[in-house]
Amino acid sequence: MNKWVIGIVVFVLLLSGIVYAIYEMNDYDYDDSTKSYEIVKRWKLPEELKEISGLYWVGDEKVACVQDEDGIIYVYDLAKSKVTSKYKFADDGDYEALCYKDGEYWVAESNGKLFNIKSLDSAQLNTDTYDLEFEYRNNIEGLAVSQNGELWLSVKERNLNNEGGYKGVYAFDPVTKKLQREPILRIEYSDPKFDVLRTQNPRKLIRPSDLSFSPDNSELYVLDAEFQKVLIVQLDGKIKELHLLDPEEFEQPEGICFSPSGRMFISNESISGPANILEVKFN
Repeated sequence: MNKWVIGIVVFVLLLSGIVYAIYEMNDYDYDDSTKSYEIVKRWKLPEELKEISGLYWVGDEKVACVQDEDGIIYVYDLAKSKVTSKYKFADDGDYEALCYKDGEYWVAESNGKLFNIKSLDSAQLNTDTYDLEFEYRNNIEGLAVSQNGELWLSVKERNLNNEGGYKGVYAFDPVTKKLQREPILRIEYSDPKFDVLRTQNPRKLIRPSDLSFSPDNSELYVLDAEFQKVLIVQLDGKIKELHLLDPEEFEQPEGICFSPSGRMFISNESISGPANILEVKFN
């Protein structure tokens, strides 16, 4: 190869590296922020929940959990700090979120497949499966029940129609078993609340890892594990609040849920230590 060509290639690569470094240095990070939450309590999880990816408040100080690899619903007792029940509903997969509606559990797989567990007793025999119009490139990681009974699903990667400029949340009707292809809610990258992050990089703006409605269903809480934070989103898609989470406390936040009284719980996958569940309160 001509020496001039090699020199030009090297120069372009060096220039690109410098530009990227400056771009990254100017990004907002947790060290620039004022802590806006407190951790009320912590629970270290056993090895079998090291990849906890979703949780739901059951009641009586218990939460239901799923983890990435196993088609199992675990019931974790917060008072006893241990798993008290397990219910296998499917074979191994990539399970990312769960919710509960009218006596039945719903679990989302990353490829958009939905599992409707009608009864935990003999769960595999009482589970219906629905293949939605998503694929692995959409990467479904959030699932929550809206006030009107729809299941809202968030994409971590591409929107269903491949449009840019926003992150879409989609509605599935559990009665008609139909997915609404147009987003029920759009979190726009241009939302002024993102300005504090000083970046236009969509990966840092929002890549949802889970969803949960506030106890009164008036707001949607969107958890982000890529650039650890929680967005409180109004039902018109506008961001009401943005709370950065300390990466040392939230290494891989993958699940969020509420108790009816408003207690908020966030689960973290295992990275440098055991997986955990944290009870969190925003100041």
